[in-house]
Amino acid sequence: MEANPSIMLARTSNLRMNLLSRLHLAMGSSLLWTLCGIASLSPPAQSQDPNSFVHQSWSTENGLPQNSVHQIFQSTDGYIWIATEGGIARFNGVDFKTFTHETTPEITGDDICCFTQSRNGPLWIATSDGLLRYSAGTFRRYSIADGLTTNRVTNLAVADNGALLLLTTEGIVSLSGSRFSTISLPFSSIPSAIATAPDGSVLIASNSGIFQYLHGRILPLPLSPASTPKDIQGIGFLPDHSLWLRTGTSLRVLQNGHSRTLTTGHDLPASRIQSVLAGSQGELWIGTDRGLFALDKIGSHPQAVAALGSNSILSLTQDKEGNLWVGTETSGLQILRPENFRTIPGLSDHLITAITQASDGAMWVGTDGDGLDRWQAGNIRHMSTHSGLLSETILALAPGADGSMWIGTPDGLNHIEGSKVRTYTSADGLPDDLIRSLLSDEDGSLWIGTRHGLAHLQNDQFVTLTHSDGLRSELVGALLRPHISNSHDLWIGTLDGLARLRDGYIKTFTKRDGLSGDTITALIEDPKGTLWIGTKGAGLSALTTRGFISLHRNDLPQTIDSILHDDRGNLWLGSSRGIIRVSAVALIKCGSLSTCDPHPVSYGRADGMPTEEAVGVGHPAAWRTTEGLLWFATRKGVAVTDPAHLTENLVPPPVVIERFTVDGVDMPLTSTEQPITPRHTSFAFEYAGLSYVAPAKVRYRYLLEGFDQNWTEAGSRPVAYYTNLPPRNYRFRVQAANNDGIWNETGAQIAFHVQPPFYRRLWFLPFVVGLAAVFALLLYRLRVRSLQAQFQAVLAERNRVAREIHDTLAQSFVGVSVQLELTSQLLALSQTDAATRQIGQTRAYVREGLAEARRSIWNLRAITAQNSLPTRLTHLADQWSQKKLSTRLNITGTYRPLAQPFEDEVFRIAQESLANAARHANATQVSADLLYGATRLVLTVTDNGSGFQLTEGLSANGHFGIQGMRERAVQIRGQLTIESSPGNGTTVTLEAPITEGKEAAINA
Repeated sequence: MEANPSIMLARTSNLRMNLLSRLHLAMGSSLLWTLCGIASLSPPAQSQDPNSFVHQSWSTENGLPQNSVHQIFQSTDGYIWIATEGGIARFNGVDFKTFTHETTPEITGDDICCFTQSRNGPLWIATSDGLLRYSAGTFRRYSIADGLTTNRVTNLAVADNGALLLLTTEGIVSLSGSRFSTISLPFSSIPSAIATAPDGSVLIASNSGIFQYLHGRILPLPLSPASTPKDIQGIGFLPDHSLWLRTGTSLRVLQNGHSRTLTTGHDLPASRIQSVLAGSQGELWIGTDRGLFALDKIGSHPQAVAALGSNSILSLTQDKEGNLWVGTETSGLQILRPENFRTIPGLSDHLITAITQASDGAMWVGTDGDGLDRWQAGNIRHMSTHSGLLSETILALAPGADGSMWIGTPDGLNHIEGSKVRTYTSADGLPDDLIRSLLSDEDGSLWIGTRHGLAHLQNDQFVTLTHSDGLRSELVGALLRPHISNSHDLWIGTLDGLARLRDGYIKTFTKRDGLSGDTITALIEDPKGTLWIGTKGAGLSALTTRGFISLHRNDLPQTIDSILHDDRGNLWLGSSRGIIRVSAVALIKCGSLSTCDPHPVSYGRADGMPTEEAVGVGHPAAWRTTEGLLWFATRKGVAVTDPAHLTENLVPPPVVIERFTVDGVDMPLTSTEQPITPRHTSFAFEYAGLSYVAPAKVRYRYLLEGFDQNWTEAGSRPVAYYTNLPPRNYRFRVQAANNDGIWNETGAQIAFHVQPPFYRRLWFLPFVVGLAAVFALLLYRLRVRSLQAQFQAVLAERNRVAREIHDTLAQSFVGVSVQLELTSQLLALSQTDAATRQIGQTRAYVREGLAEARRSIWNLRAITAQNSLPTRLTHLADQWSQKKLSTRLNITGTYRPLAQPFEDEVFRIAQESLANAARHANATQVSADLLYGATRLVLTVTDNGSGFQLTEGLSANGHFGIQGMRERAVQIRGQLTIESSPGNGTTVTLEAPITEGKEAAINA
């Protein structure tokens, strides 16, 4: 596949667009050569050595669905999309997400051809079985049923009018909106390749020439037949708008009115050209069946890219950061990243201890156990004990005069001058044979750091400074003679502080004076005179005009093995974590404040270093050459960089939120706020910064608006967790920085709303208050009803007691009263015997009254035949008959026992009726009829008394008999009828309903 359409759209030339739109009128070849000559108006960009790249690869073992990569495409959101014969892969720099027929039903064919996308449109994917549209995480398939002439699509391009052009096996089809239409080329030409031009038009190569699709019209490009090869399989533009045309065996470039043709077998050691890419710096990358080649200039010879070997290259693209992506036929996905470090081949795989540059420009490199190497202009001279060195382990180096070199070893000191090697040991006056550091002074003398003090070699004489001379520790490490602040001072790094030798006196500075640590490992003076001090385990310190500054920072290494500076004001710190570049001014400004970011940049294997362990056990462990290059000692050779020509990544990385889960359940990644139901406790956000220069160095920070007060620095962790979020509105925001510390401050965000439980919603409190009010009202009403029921019960009981007293005690007392009056009259007449009999009868009345009272009050009666209603009425009739009131009782119907309260009420009504007939009506005869009906009980009491007017009050003269009778009738749901008139007697009729069985309906 050919160059990425989105990259070719990046450079638009209005002049060229106007010229091309008139080519179909001019029909002359001169205009096209003029068009190609526009490139001469701007100088070409400096190209990069095709082999100065860091290489990395991925295959099916790393998650790729299949190893034949037909196209690589970077979408507008920053993802890398890979088309393979086994499906689609989307890459974020760390992980692949695959889309195949098994996981995505819309993909009916896993053989993927290519991609394209407009600036803000969906992603279009061509397959062997139709066209796919990907937008907002979903796929849609277009096929013959939707208007396609065939499902076999071989290439795609987006035109300036937004139309999608599809190159199929049966011609070109245009898709506008949802409508497909066929585009016919002039002269019945058969199209073979399409590509989007920088002006937005689409170039179409065919068997009869090249055409331009512009504003919906087909315009022929008037190229001469000699410049237009047959069987064009690819077409595109260089950044200077030069045109290139590719066939299976040749590549033709039209530039500045000239053309050049590269052919396989002659210019390219391959049999087939399969892909071409115009790089951002004007170079051409050529993928063949025998590897990848680079052409930096039109007249130069293609250079093979050794990192890819002889892999068959199917596709090429360049992302927004300048990384070159390569798709191979059998080896999966490859990437070539511009490297900022290089190594020296002859010095690789050695544990480097010390580096320095001699006065003649040669670089001297000491190793741990592999001797000493002198490197100059690519030539290496190796020295060892066979050359006269005291040891194969080199611990210190210092340049001498006239290209000579001082070498410190565990067994003494060497001086190499030309081919002569001179040795010095403790026998010659050294305080110790183990030499840890060396420093050549301006007067030609040599300072030597040992385990037993600091020695000064001058005029072949050794003078040693020890603890007695003011050194706190005799274990001496790094040495420095400042050239800007004060050239008369000598700074001495020791195991117990930083010592300064001035005018013969030594003063030692420690943590009490502001140093971050007492074990000094590295010293350097920057162009502003600031002294930078590296320590072991305590970070970096600086000595300025204000005194010592301790820099305890988590974004800097704590153990610093070497320090260098460049001409741009940066410090370079070597450590076991790699090499860190940071601005000296920013460090002084920020100090140890964690809220201030000096934007340090780290370098490691991804930048071309042989290893991240830039650890040198000797001195100096790093060196700045006279050319400005920086050399660092590592455990696998030297790492060399040029600070003046760094490839800096100034592209802020796109940030995407890849997954949002609530209690492990995926939520949709929408731009609108989405509700989260209550009772969820765990929230997780997975995100990615889409930078491919060094994905492992992408840093993140996130903020949950509505919960967090400040940004959380997440480092390289691509996930954030929250638990037990209170109900409210939230917005999760995440930002990312690339390997050079460039932040995308827009970042990505997702909004959601945690809904409160029902008991915390606004309507719930009024509802509870209302419910409580209703409940209180209900309780109040129940209480009132209870009180009313109690009152009614008390009132009923009082009425019952009143009736009982009236019908029992009152009647008995009246009888007793009558008997006592008779007794009194008999006694007055001296009829003692009659009075005695009367008194006996009175006693019987009293006993009967007491029995009635007890029975009424305690309601203690046994329900037996002797206490049934007929029995009691018969007994009552007999009593009144004995009182000279002829009483006839007639009981009819089918007798059955009824509820005791029911019978009591009937009996009391009959009792009151007989009493009224005897006492008030002066009756002599009473007829009582009791009828047991099927559903009703009828009691009729008729007397021959004086009668009365029914209009008279029921309680006239203080008597309440009739009123009590009516109340009793109501208690048993009966109806009481009284018929009477003066002189005609009285008839009392009671009709009460009775139920089946022994119970009657009684009102409570």
